[in-house]
Amino acid sequence: MEGEPLILSVDVGTTNIKAGVVEASGHVLQVAQQELPLARDENGKAEHDPQLLWDTFCAVARRVSSGYSSRIGALVLSAYQLSLLAVDERGEPLTAIITLLDTRPQQTYPQLLERMDARQLYQRTGCPPLFHYPLSKIFWLKTNHPHLFEKARWFVGAKDYLIYRLSGQWVTEASLGTATQLMNLYTLQWDEVALDVLGLPPAKLPTPVEANSVLAVLPSSMCAQLGVAEGCRLVPGVYDGGAVAIGIGALLGGTGAVNLGTTAMLRVALSEPVLDSDPAMRLQTCYLACGRWFPGGAINNAGVTLRWLRDNVLHIDYEAMNHEASGVCDTAGLFFLPFLSGERNPQIGNAASGVFFGLRGYHTRGHIVRATMEGVCFALRIVYDALQQNGVAPQEIRIGGGGSRSPLWMQTMANVLGVPLQVSQVDEPGLVGSAILGYSALGFYPDAVQATEAMVRSGRQYLPQEQAIAHYEKKYHFFRQLMHDLAAAFAQHASL
Repeated sequence: MEGEPLILSVDVGTTNIKAGVVEASGHVLQVAQQELPLARDENGKAEHDPQLLWDTFCAVARRVSSGYSSRIGALVLSAYQLSLLAVDERGEPLTAIITLLDTRPQQTYPQLLERMDARQLYQRTGCPPLFHYPLSKIFWLKTNHPHLFEKARWFVGAKDYLIYRLSGQWVTEASLGTATQLMNLYTLQWDEVALDVLGLPPAKLPTPVEANSVLAVLPSSMCAQLGVAEGCRLVPGVYDGGAVAIGIGALLGGTGAVNLGTTAMLRVALSEPVLDSDPAMRLQTCYLACGRWFPGGAINNAGVTLRWLRDNVLHIDYEAMNHEASGVCDTAGLFFLPFLSGERNPQIGNAASGVFFGLRGYHTRGHIVRATMEGVCFALRIVYDALQQNGVAPQEIRIGGGGSRSPLWMQTMANVLGVPLQVSQVDEPGLVGSAILGYSALGFYPDAVQATEAMVRSGRQYLPQEQAIAHYEKKYHFFRQLMHDLAAAFAQHASL
């Protein structure tokens, strides 16, 4: 409607920065994106340049705002978790931004494990023992570059740095903070036990603020730089996967959320935190927003497996891949462990690799594609089982991301999980999720739940098929057995 405020949503990913202008109905009026180069080397480095991040952010925001600048009432950010940047007293970067893809902290992780009680930290922070967290990154920096550790005034993430450049404030929000292994899951403040592991005072970390409240009015000079009208407000927003989940309806009660993109997640928004009672610590629980915690888990390998098949093996497009997979009624005994880039599952870890098992001369391209889809579904089923075993059983799962466009993959997912799937019709759900928080922060909607009801649109529903459920149950248990049997082989292979 003419005259109502619009939201500028900006999402910072590991490979692109994407921005959109979103109206109160949930319709995305305009989208722009630009590649964000990632500096990598053979030692495991995967970094973003802070100044290039800022320059790209401004360029994308300015481009997408064109034609709508006078109506933009708020800027809302989302960004990837698990990043780390050290800055000095003047706010100048001392390091590049170490991203979630950086594996160098693995070098010092055994030393870190000796210094901490992993179970105690899990119970306090919701983070299982993995080297990906900023706690491990700071320990790596302290061990390998002690002069930088001592010189650092602040340890922050990528989105925290952008907020500082926009507002002059060093703040963070809990969806990012609870994925650092440094924030207490219950108080949503920095955890003294975790900080003691590093010898790090809380004053060196950004101040936690609410994700869905107005943090500041942008200065006039900043509004001009971004191409928005004076008076535009800054709302911190949540992490990228959280924004997608909100954009497909995660804040509605009893609903699970799956984002099936390059990677995938399965989580449920709850009014209190839930941790895994099993010693395996299979759930990673972070805070989402609006009084909701977000237990569940993520997998490294989802859409990336089909992209690998498309580009390196089959050399046909996605439509043809789906057509061929739909042309066979089963995988004919073929299984795929979809661990092309390792996995976050502690049972197999980063040493795991992709495996086709049971391959025979009669298998076709269709069998291979279908087995790949099933493997991703089985990997998500492990997360779903952990949720159920801890008393979290969503009655429906809402799903978004590029993979949700495949009817075959969606029906397979419904059968493997044994729960109805509701596909989102929202274009760019991450941008819409941020806009939901923006409109509630501005008071346009009374709260984020009512904003969700007004802005999120659902598409086709996939119901589990009774006969298929039993069939996939057997296949799933064999998939789990394969993972168990190959765990030692993965570790041995990684040492070759």
